[in-house]
Amino acid sequence: MSIRLKTIIGIVLIETIALAIVVWANLHVLVQSSDQLLSEQARAVAKMAAEPAARAFQAGPEAFRRETRRLRGADPRLAWVRVLDPEAPNPESSREYIVRTVEIRDVQDEENTVRVSLALDRTTMLAARDSALIRSIAIASLEIVASIAFSLWLAGWLLGRLTRLQSASQRIADGDFSQRLSVEGNDEISDTALAFNVMAARLSSLMDQVREESSRRESIEAELRVAREIQDSLHPAACPLFPDHPGIEVEAVDDPLREVAGDFYDWFAIDDHRLGIVIADVAGKGVPAGLFAAACHTVIRTLGRTGLNPADVLHMGNKQLAEHNPEQMFATLGFLHLDVATGDVRAAIAGHPAARIIRSDGRIESVLSRTGPIFGAIPNSSWEQTDCRLGPGDRLILVTDGVLEARDETGMMLGDTGFDELLNEVIDLGTPETARRIAWSVRKREGDQPGDDLTVVVISSNRS
Repeated sequence: MSIRLKTIIGIVLIETIALAIVVWANLHVLVQSSDQLLSEQARAVAKMAAEPAARAFQAGPEAFRRETRRLRGADPRLAWVRVLDPEAPNPESSREYIVRTVEIRDVQDEENTVRVSLALDRTTMLAARDSALIRSIAIASLEIVASIAFSLWLAGWLLGRLTRLQSASQRIADGDFSQRLSVEGNDEISDTALAFNVMAARLSSLMDQVREESSRRESIEAELRVAREIQDSLHPAACPLFPDHPGIEVEAVDDPLREVAGDFYDWFAIDDHRLGIVIADVAGKGVPAGLFAAACHTVIRTLGRTGLNPADVLHMGNKQLAEHNPEQMFATLGFLHLDVATGDVRAAIAGHPAARIIRSDGRIESVLSRTGPIFGAIPNSSWEQTDCRLGPGDRLILVTDGVLEARDETGMMLGDTGFDELLNEVIDLGTPETARRIAWSVRKREGDQPGDDLTVVVISSNRS
């Protein structure tokens, strides 16, 4: 049910109840005290008419008759007026008449009094009472009808304006921000309409800004998706084939926090028996880190294919990047040469976390610790080389800081000790399963709030 209909029904119902109360009250008063009202009216009429009748009586019979006719003409309720003899009893009221006797002191002889009896016709008085009741009810009815008419007009006027406000609000809710209301008068509804127009204008402006921002955001997200696809395309598809030494298997898992990652990894054949492997973690996140990662990746891959030893590759690559690095961005990085024939590993480690070897017998060793500073920011830096050997059935595990610095819900980092404990859980797994299990365990530890990009590279030697 609409507010308009509810208001109309409420007004009519209230005013009808008010009319019924007025009618009932009048009837109740008149019916319950009818005799008392008639008696009071008779007494009042008698007091008013007795004195002029007494004066006329003293002036003579003719004057008394004229005054009697005048009084009866002025008040149709008077049936007769009589002056009683001193010894005569007071007349009694009857079913037809109400009689009242009034004593009037003689103005010429103050000790002498004149008794004047007046009879009022009961039927005429009742008719007068009923007429007064009808007039009272009629006046009350007219007042209530006028009140209903005014209330309905006022409700219609107010609700009409409120309906326009509601309709415009609904269209705003449906997305039509061009809605405006006409401002009529200088009342509260006009103030509301003015506030609505201001709100609609601001919403329209905000929606334009949101659409522009959404368009820019979609454009940026599309560009980031393309950037991520480019980064993914730089990842090696599979381990290079070494026909004379087929026992090398390499698997990697990366999980960036954003579309563009700061971590990267790569592997490539340097010659017929050496595999180049790189893993890096650029400081920062997002597009800047991704761009610097791409630069590092390109430099290392280009220099690494020349066959230079790992330390020289880092030295020459760092020199190129540091010369054009005003933002002083840097990466932690490890570059390895793996001799697939012997399992010998030679590496230069630029501030990167140490690697682990899971030996075929289940032992876990920490190898390839850092051999120099961070990569890309400090000119003329140099690195030493470190080495280890990957025996048959061994697995070399390379990770970025996103693994070692992973925090649980209490804020405690995984660290080297926790990482070694984690590796104990993957001793019996294959190469792909090892990489995936490490990444899954780290993200499970972090829950809904991962802290950094994550990369895991696993190299296995299955040669006999």
